[in-house]
Amino acid sequence: MQKITTTGTLPHGLDITGVRYTSFVMREALLGDMIEAEVESGGAGNQIHYAAQLAVRQLVKVTDASGREFSGPFVVSMIRKRSDFVALRTAQLELDKLGNDEPNGSASTGTPSS
Repeated sequence: MQKITTTGTLPHGLDITGVRYTSFVMREALLGDMIEAEVESGGAGNQIHYAAQLAVRQLVKVTDASGREFSGPFVVSMIRKRSDFVALRTAQLELDKLGNDEPNGSASTGTPSS
């Protein structure tokens, strides 16, 4: 199975131990990620929390301007700004499309199961 990833930029960045990381690598969601995110978010009715929980599971690494990397673990509280969440959500949707374009692609992360 081919590992599908995408890269992106966080407009404000994640501040982790005093370092601001503005670039990210994200991988496609696995079923286990989706299940864990749904449990952690409290169910299907909490779509924003679900998407955020899923995003922190999909993040592979973040990088600062000098090239310093952080590879987790990531938690939702690291995402402080709406625009950073939107950048991660856009990457999730891109990964869904890429994954579903392949034979035997992954299921959509757009809507949690009920």
